[in-house]
This record gives sequence, structure tokens and C-alpha cells, in this order.
Amino acid sequence: MKISGWVRGTLHAGFWLCGVFFLCGMVEAADHPAFQPVKELFAAMSKHDGMAMQETSTQDFQLLEHGEDWTMLQLVDAVQPKGKPYVRKNFFNQIRALQKGDVAWVSYWNKAEITRDGGLRTVVWLESAVVVKEDDRWKVQLLHSTRLEPDNHPKNMEWVQFEE
Repeated sequence: MKISGWVRGTLHAGFWLCGVFFLCGMVEAADHPAFQPVKELFAAMSKHDGMAMQETSTQDFQLLEHGEDWTMLQLVDAVQPKGKPYVRKNFFNQIRALQKGDVAWVSYWNKAEITRDGGLRTVVWLESAVVVKEDDRWKVQLLHSTRLEPDNHPKNMEWVQFEE
């Protein structure tokens, strides 16, 4: 069977690219395990559990939240009810995840439905996280968050509620 030059070149390039990705150790997945601590962080936020929040993250955790630079302690403080109890439900839609060794990054849509004093408020963010493996466990090292208007996201996406 004779293969044309164009087909041979395309196959050669495809095998070469696959080899490069294999040798570099890059892994991409639709629901990457490195996304799990991100979801657990938000579940702990919903429970107002500062200790559980800290367990999902590295000691040098950094949050870039809508133009501000926060530590984990600032985030823990921000989610406390402060006398006004609320219920928060978390929804996600992972966009992309990429892993190289013990480091991964994940980009995703995040939506929270917050019920307080009988009213419902919906908040939507476009976020990314850098996640590192510590002692065989993925932990969030950096979170970057951009708050959006509640209707400013792709309309055809499927939100998946996360419940522990």
C-alpha cells in the first residue's frame, strides 16, 4: 500500500507530538484528580470549617480574589457567618486541567447559590488553580478568581453541584 507524502507527513507529525507529550509527562483530563481539593475547599467554605479549608491547601496558599491578594486566614475569615447564618451550594464546570509531574493547573467555572435571610444570591466566577502534590495528596497552592455578573458565562454549560 502506497501512502502519499501528505499523509506520511501528517502521521509523522502526529506521532512526533504524541511522543513529545508522553516524554514531557503532561496529562490532561476532563475531571482531573487535582480538581478534587479545589472542590473540597469550597465544600469546607460552605460548612464554615476553617480547619478543613486549610487542610486542602499548602502552607503558602495564595488567593487572587477580584483584584485583591488574600491568605488562607483572610479567606477563612471572609466565609464566617458573623452572626448572619447562610447556606451555600457550590456548582462547578471544569474547563481544562493539565498535569506535569507533581504540579497541575485547573481552569473552571464556579457558581455559588447563597441563601441568607430567606433571599437567594447567585455568584459566578471564572477561576484557575495551581495544585501541587504533597505527601501523595493534591493541595491547592494558588487560586485566581474573577467574579462575573451572574449571567455572564456560557449558557450551554452544565453546572455540576458538588456535595461531599
